[in-house]
Amino acid sequence: MIDFFFTLFSKYKCLIHTAFGHEEYIRVVNKLSAHGIRFRTRSHPQAVRHLGGVMGMLPQEQDHKQYDIYVAKEDEHQAHLAIHSR
Repeated sequence: MIDFFFTLFSKYKCLIHTAFGHEEYIRVVNKLSAHGIRFRTRSHPQAVRHLGGVMGMLPQEQDHKQYDIYVAKEDEHQAHLAIHSR
């Protein structure tokens, strides 16, 4: 239900990038911020893919959390340039 309202009322409707893991997320949002591009993020919890994944019974070596990064439609082109810049 929140996803519906997020999409309906937010000006950040353009999914510009999906990052997997905190490290990739930080790299992308740092580039957007450095270029003055405002964004919103929706994160999705990790899916349970192995025994004890949620309960912590087995160690999780990799961070696969999904982060969807949205920008306003008018910022889409600049956001692409920023993300793919060096």
